[in-house]
Amino acid sequence: MENKLRVISCPLCLIFEKHQVKTKLHYPDKPEDIPKCDFVIVDCLSCRTPMVVWGEHVTSISKDQWGRLLYVCRKKFGNGIVLKQHNRVVKDHLHYHIEKI
Repeated sequence: MENKLRVISCPLCLIFEKHQVKTKLHYPDKPEDIPKCDFVIVDCLSCRTPMVVWGEHVTSISKDQWGRLLYVCRKKFGNGIVLKQHNRVVKDHLHYHIEKI
């Protein structure tokens, strides 16, 4: 299994390290499936809207990774969504809030 870049003090990295979600988990369906995923979709602790959290402590991803992320989000929430970066609290771990348009 490959090593992922994680930061011990990052609350978003903890989702992947501890498999503990403090809000609603939208994707994957079960917390025990988190280690198999490149990203998760959970409700944001601050604003309670769904957000995508990438499984590595990075600030960008490839086009292929973006395509997969967008595909899963639209399958889960429909085509009428946009992904917006609102990095107010955790500024250096890639995550997007899912908003309806």
